[in-house]
Amino acid sequence: MGKGKKIVVWMNGTKTKLTRYDEAPDEQYSIKEFNKEQAAAVEDSDIPELIRQDSDEPDSEVYFTRKSRFRAFKPFLIAALSAIVIGSVLGFFMLNMFVDINDDIGRQGDAPPLAAAGDEDGDEGSSNSDKGDNAGSGSDDAASSAAIDAVNVFVLQAGKFGEQANADEMAATFQESGYPAMVWEKGEFFFVLSGITDSKQQAAQLANELSDENLEVYVKEWGTESGEMDLPDEEKEWLQTYEQQWNDALDSVNDGNQLSQDAWADVIDEIPENTERITEFADFLREQHQQMGQADKWQDQVILLSLWEQFNQLVVQ
Repeated sequence: MGKGKKIVVWMNGTKTKLTRYDEAPDEQYSIKEFNKEQAAAVEDSDIPELIRQDSDEPDSEVYFTRKSRFRAFKPFLIAALSAIVIGSVLGFFMLNMFVDINDDIGRQGDAPPLAAAGDEDGDEGSSNSDKGDNAGSGSDDAASSAAIDAVNVFVLQAGKFGEQANADEMAATFQESGYPAMVWEKGEFFFVLSGITDSKQQAAQLANELSDENLEVYVKEWGTESGEMDLPDEEKEWLQTYEQQWNDALDSVNDGNQLSQDAWADVIDEIPENTERITEFADFLREQHQQMGQADKWQDQVILLSLWEQFNQLVVQ
């Protein structure tokens, strides 16, 4: 810094410009007195902290200004304000939560017990009477369990397909050759069946007959599982009659006889009126009955197969 350069300093709380000289300082500003002033400045808590600033004047003077006291307290003020805001928000939510809980408890406390309400209004008596009426109204249509027996026989299997269209095509091929066949869906596959008998030896003989006509079939044991159905007594009795007639018809066909249209007519005449569960099966039985008495042994076997398949669907649904 050159001779005569002014320096801006604070003296006794006032900004003062001093001229710097290269000569030794005046005696009134001796090192001893300077040290005393420095010590006093340290001990005087009112003396502000200074920060360095660059002057806007052309000579680019350097000076120092007071450091704002607010900066020292700024972190504490921010922390305090943040705590106030957060506390207010949490307090608001907690207040609402406790108010809702108290309202729920109050409503539960005001609600009368169900049993007491029933006694006061006489609802209990009416409820019991309603139950009695319901029990009485359902007494006429009371359902009971009907046991369905398992069936195991031998069939002539012409094919097994994953697509029903292919199974239908093979069944049509048999029909064109003069031998009926039906499609039975079981699990994920569609089976083409063309004959039924309760004897494995007789099934083998039937398979040889078809083989002579260039129709390849396989003898396979076929069965359906037992089951139960909840039905009114009238429908349950009819199903027992139907099962007995189907078994008798199978024995008759295996003996070389045709299906008895008259015997099946008696079963159809006994179909209960206003049925729900067996309506579709009863309609299918009527359709098959029209074909009985005018078909050969092969057609009779397919009719029995079709009735068995439809009856099994009725049981498992």
